[in-house]
Amino acid sequence: MGQLYVSIESFGHTGESMEAPQQALSKNVQSSAHRALAALEIICASAKPVTLVELADQLGAPKATAYRSAETLVSSGFIKAAGEGKPGYEATWRVVELSTTILGRSELRNIAQPLLRGLAEGHGESVTLAVPDGAEVLFVDRITGNRHVEFYCDVGRRLPLHVGAASRAILAHFPSALFDQYVGGTLPSFTPSTLTTAKKLRADRDLTRARGFAISQEDVEVGISAVAAPIVNKQGDILGAAAIANLSARWSEGDIEERGAEIARTCQEIGERCEQLTQQLGPLT
Repeated sequence: MGQLYVSIESFGHTGESMEAPQQALSKNVQSSAHRALAALEIICASAKPVTLVELADQLGAPKATAYRSAETLVSSGFIKAAGEGKPGYEATWRVVELSTTILGRSELRNIAQPLLRGLAEGHGESVTLAVPDGAEVLFVDRITGNRHVEFYCDVGRRLPLHVGAASRAILAHFPSALFDQYVGGTLPSFTPSTLTTAKKLRADRDLTRARGFAISQEDVEVGISAVAAPIVNKQGDILGAAAIANLSARWSEGDIEERGAEIARTCQEIGERCEQLTQQLGPLT
């Protein structure tokens, strides 16, 4: 009987050959998951059902790939085929259920809501609450005192840090290094009144910190003005900002100053109740 010789190197090559397919499989699973989440975001952000062609185009993927992502979300209960004979996909209430649960866990929102509700009802105006999230702010609450006026800043909406009163109230309290990093980047314009230069934003930061609140006059939407104040804890960390808004035509300069002082006092009280809360800033991506 002949002897069998097995090279140690052959085991090494066998191990590598087994690892390669596993790594490829892992990457494919991650890619599929990322694509499905991107599809969910596209569908949730649309005001109308998203067709398969539109989904594939926005994903930058073939129709077959987009279809697999959509069917994964359908089977998971996050989206459904649009009804009433409309083509495409739309989000289900399961998305709302999950987001409501997340909002309910927001300590800042729970602490601020009673105080902000009193402000909204007292003036018959809309009050919003925003938190920093990277290079944007995310609106996590809105209390409507005037149901006849609709604004952009609803729950779940985002704005860049330089656009709007709440955004700039937060940006004004960023550490200097993060502030400089942000204003040194691309600053898109929403309206002709949007501040889009580092020089103007630095001046606005200094003014906001000096008077205690930021003013937005039609830099998010033409015809809408707002004032916002930062919410900071006792350590000076910025947690978020609250804003009160109305039609520009309904506010005089005196109204703006009055609302600004009032929102600043309210946010100071909220901050005092948030002694234990912290907020991690960045990265600005």
